[in-house]
Amino acid sequence: MHNSYRYIAGMLAVLVITTTSVKAAAGPDTTTPAIKAEFRKLCSKRDHLLRTLVKLDNKAADMVAEGKDPIEINAEQMAAQDEIDLVQLKLESMSIRHDLVLPKPRSHEDYQDGDRELRHKVRAMFLTGHERTSRVMLQRTRIILARIDFTDFNEN
Repeated sequence: MHNSYRYIAGMLAVLVITTTSVKAAAGPDTTTPAIKAEFRKLCSKRDHLLRTLVKLDNKAADMVAEGKDPIEINAEQMAAQDEIDLVQLKLESMSIRHDLVLPKPRSHEDYQDGDRELRHKVRAMFLTGHERTSRVMLQRTRIILARIDFTDFNEN
């Protein structure tokens, strides 16, 4: 039984040394600023491609709603998705190799929500002008209605 303790202790020592040397060889100490910059650049590229894909999705949906066949848009969607997949693979590889934290990509719905927020902000900026326009239109409508002679509508 005494030999089994030595065996286990020896295996633990080998495991610790191996883990430490592997971590030192591929850990954050070897991660240069250039690698971190490339990683951030790829994250940015992935986010840009995802936004582009959302725009293509919306464009294809608009074409379908208009009764058109979005075959060219579908091809662009496939190409964008392929490029996203390649960038994501590079990011995951770099994340593992250099112990970098890979941020999750935003979902399709997040980008849609972002678009909605932007439209809401734009509408809020022009809300005062919209209200003024509505008041002018209301005044004009009242003037037009006041000019109508409703006695001509009698059914005699």
